[in-house]
Amino acid sequence: MRRKSLMVVSCIVFFCLLVGAFLVIQQKRKERFEGICNGVVQRDAVQVAAGGREVEAVDSGARESSESDGLPVKCEADTKDRSRHIEFSVGSSAYAIQILGQTLQENLFIADVSSPMGGGWTGTLTVQDPITAHATVVLKCSSGRQEYLLVSVKSLLVDTDTHFSENKSERLGLAQAVASVSKEANKRWKCGAQLGKKIRRAPADAIRSRAKPLAEATGTCRSMRKLTPVAKTWGITKTISTESTGEAPAQDCLLVDTKGQQVYRLSALTGPLAEGYRESGSTLAKVPGKAGREKRGGWAWASAKCPDGQSPALFTAASTGLGEDDRLEVSADFERELLKAFGSDMAALHGCEKPTLP
Repeated sequence: MRRKSLMVVSCIVFFCLLVGAFLVIQQKRKERFEGICNGVVQRDAVQVAAGGREVEAVDSGARESSESDGLPVKCEADTKDRSRHIEFSVGSSAYAIQILGQTLQENLFIADVSSPMGGGWTGTLTVQDPITAHATVVLKCSSGRQEYLLVSVKSLLVDTDTHFSENKSERLGLAQAVASVSKEANKRWKCGAQLGKKIRRAPADAIRSRAKPLAEATGTCRSMRKLTPVAKTWGITKTISTESTGEAPAQDCLLVDTKGQQVYRLSALTGPLAEGYRESGSTLAKVPGKAGREKRGGWAWASAKCPDGQSPALFTAASTGLGEDDRLEVSADFERELLKAFGSDMAALHGCEKPTLP
C-alpha cells in the first residue's frame, strides 16, 4: 500500500514538473516577443500578420539607432514552419524615401497601385507581387519630437500555395498588424496622432481587378469621366482605380488602352511621401519646381498647397512601359488635362488648394 502511494505521489510530482516545464517554455516564447523593435512590436501584431501561426524573432532590432529619438527601428520575425517572413519598421519623416520604395511609388513608370488601408487609418496596402505585400501608415504627430511617424510591415509568403492577390485574410492580417504597431509607436514616441478604428475588411488588390470603361470610372479615376472623348483619340478607353479617400497618403489611377494594356499612371502623394519623392536622389524622374513636363512627353507633374504647414501635394502623370519605345506619347495639352482633372480631385480630398499645372 505504501509503495503504491509513493508511486502515485511520484507520478503527480512528475506531471507537475512536466506542466511547469511546458509553462516555462511557453513563457520564454512569449518573452522573445516582449519588446522587439524597442517594444513597439508586440506578440499579437506578429501573430496576426502570421495568420495565427507560431512565431519566433529573427532580429529583435535592439541595437541603438544613429538617428535622434531612437529612430528608425527595424526588426524581423519568422513563423515556426518558415511559411512567413515578416519585417517591421518605424521611422521619422526622413524614412519617407525607403517607404516610397516599399509602396512602389519610387518608380512611377511602372503600373502599380496602392490601396487605402481602411478603418480611418492614414495608410495604404501595396501588393508587390503574389507573395510579397507592404502595409504602411503615416502618423501625423500633434505632440512629441517628431512631425510624422512612418510605420511599415512587410510580409513574404514562403513555400505556400496562398497568394496575397487571392487571399483576403492574408491582406487583412497585414493591415491589422500595421495598425497594431502604429498604436504602439504612437504611445512610444508620444506622437498624439489621430488613429483609425479596427480594420474589419481586407484592403483591395486593385491591380488585379477588372478595368472599367472610362465613362463609368469610379474612385481615384472618377475625374477621368469628363475626359472620355479626348482620351479615346489617344486609344485610352478604360481605368483601374482604388477607393477615393482623403486618408490615403498615396493614391493611383491607371489608364488602359483598347488592347487592355496599362499605358498611363496618375499618382498623388501627400505629406512626407511627397516631400520624400522630391528629395530622393534615387527616383527615376525628377520634379523640379511646382510643375513641369518633359519635352518629349510621358512625364509631367503638378503640385498643390496644403493646410497646416504640410508639404505641397505632388501629382504626376507617367506613361508606363518597359522602355521609352514602348511608352504612349500624348500631347502636352492632354497631359495637362489629365493632371488638372486628377490633381484637382485628389487635392480637394486632402483639403489642399487647386494644383499649379505645367
